[in-house]
Amino acid sequence: MIRRALWLEWFKLRKRLTTWVLYLIFLALTLIFFGTLLYSRSHGHVPGPYLGFPNAWEVVLTAGAPMASLFAAVLMALSVCGEFEWRTSRQNIIDGLSRRNWLLGKFLLIPIICVALYGTQVVVGAAWGYFDTHPPHKLFLYPGTTYVTAGLGVLLGMFWYSSAALLISVLVRSSGPAIGLILVYQVFDNIVARTLVGYHLEGIAAWFPFQVHVSLLEFKQYWPHPSPTLDYHWATVNLLLAGIMWVIAFAVAARWVYLRRDL
Repeated sequence: MIRRALWLEWFKLRKRLTTWVLYLIFLALTLIFFGTLLYSRSHGHVPGPYLGFPNAWEVVLTAGAPMASLFAAVLMALSVCGEFEWRTSRQNIIDGLSRRNWLLGKFLLIPIICVALYGTQVVVGAAWGYFDTHPPHKLFLYPGTTYVTAGLGVLLGMFWYSSAALLISVLVRSSGPAIGLILVYQVFDNIVARTLVGYHLEGIAAWFPFQVHVSLLEFKQYWPHPSPTLDYHWATVNLLLAGIMWVIAFAVAARWVYLRRDL
């Protein structure tokens, strides 16, 4: 069952022209982003540390993560809403696919999209970092677990954003409004969180879904020692657990909404 659902979603994803257009746009922007960052650092236009390896790992793993996360959410919304708009979801059910299996396919689509986009970001960033690697520079390296945890944390943050896109998509069932609501929710979450911070309620604001998402994409959250520049410093285990909690919460909400609405 899982294999069939996974194969069906992968087949539909790679056959859509929209998928490849978005991926190529994402690839172009990623190349420009890392290329510009490398050029600015190497020519002294932007202050910052040496960008070659191993220093580059921090930038490679997290600098482009917000863009990858946004593209994953948009692609998720287009994939889900497209099936409602073209009535293919209804036809799949008529052809014998259960509603639970259809939704299972969408859940399995989340890691496929996120891993593909994040993997592209890491490969492109690592290639640019390799071009600027020169042994005479002073090197700085965190423990290996810091980089592994940061990579997993970014993926978890992307999973949440895509889960939020899935929930909104099964609610509105239209691509344009779904993408718009994703962005509006992001703004709403930030405004409420900033307001709470103004009242010295950082501990509450940090638990808001989008604030957890932002923290998961921030390399400083994974430093062995707390960074004084962070508004709120999470213990790594608590941050990962908060991310898992919100992924599950939004996935359960998406399931509840979808199974209680008409086709």
